[in-house]
Amino acid sequence: MTSNARRKTKVKDESDDRLTAELNEFASRPQNAPTTDLPVAGQETAIDADAPASEADDNQYQEKIRQAMKILYDRAENEEFTPSDFQKDIPIGSLESCVGYSSLIRQMHNAFVQTVAFYRSERGGSLSVEEARRRAFHPCADEEEAIKELDLMMGLPVQNLNFADLSRLYGFAPRVAEDFWERVKKEGRAEFESGHLAANITFPEGYMKGMWNIARYLGVRESFLDDWNPQGGIEIAMIDMLAQSYFQWQYWLEQTVKRSETREREEHPEYQQWKERKREEHKRKGWSDGYWLRPYVTEQQAIDSAVQMADRFNRMFMRTLRQLRDLRRYSPVTINNPNQVNIAADGGQQVNLNKN
Repeated sequence: MTSNARRKTKVKDESDDRLTAELNEFASRPQNAPTTDLPVAGQETAIDADAPASEADDNQYQEKIRQAMKILYDRAENEEFTPSDFQKDIPIGSLESCVGYSSLIRQMHNAFVQTVAFYRSERGGSLSVEEARRRAFHPCADEEEAIKELDLMMGLPVQNLNFADLSRLYGFAPRVAEDFWERVKKEGRAEFESGHLAANITFPEGYMKGMWNIARYLGVRESFLDDWNPQGGIEIAMIDMLAQSYFQWQYWLEQTVKRSETREREEHPEYQQWKERKREEHKRKGWSDGYWLRPYVTEQQAIDSAVQMADRFNRMFMRTLRQLRDLRRYSPVTINNPNQVNIAADGGQQVNLNKN
């Protein structure tokens, strides 16, 4: 893929975006089996691919893991680092300016409050406030424990990372925790810009996440990207809205044809008789008093509903397309790869700019 549109969907700071490879390597690592190598700060730590044959081999492997994590820990602890939240302008009198709040501290605070509330509840043991707080927050005691905590998080799939584990690391090594959090956010940005975030939302259940479904969505999305060449995250988000509404429109259009042109799936007569008998039994044993049963949707109503849903998503698609057009129309003029540009003010002399 060499088009500008596809290149723009990747994370811009590629020099510091090693979290994808690192997390994937660690996440795929079995608990007691080594991986081929561990990417740490650009260094490669060679580890045999076969499982340890003896306890001595296992100890040697664990020592290599510890050394690799120590390199990763030291890099994050010693390199100059400023969280991106601290580079934003905030009111001088706000709480953030006084205590240096970042998005990580906010999220860890919320996780702490929820954990304390759990331990205070009957389900959590009805503990006292002091005991609930003690159980909710217990930071790493030393560097060795902090490295083990970092190793734990590096071994988790990204969707299983949690702020409780990160707060343990933050209590002893805040710079390492902030660095890890910033890189996790970059991984989230990469998922958004690559289209996989929207694809997973379009197909939310596991059985829907087949290769063909995801490939179809990403194929349509990339076709839209080639057409529009989006500039920035807002236009990428609107391309995702276009692709999602397009898929929903396709689904409901299929339902319209299916419900109007194919035979309805009917219940077997014996099954209908069994339901009638069970209905009478339920009415005698547990149903509340009443004079009517909730009606089922008719065939005509089912067809009308599918038509309305198809029309709704068609209008969503067209509305998003108009908004995308208006966003581009009223944005400042940008010139991509110009060879010659003619510039002239009203009544002024035309200036010819050539690319040298």
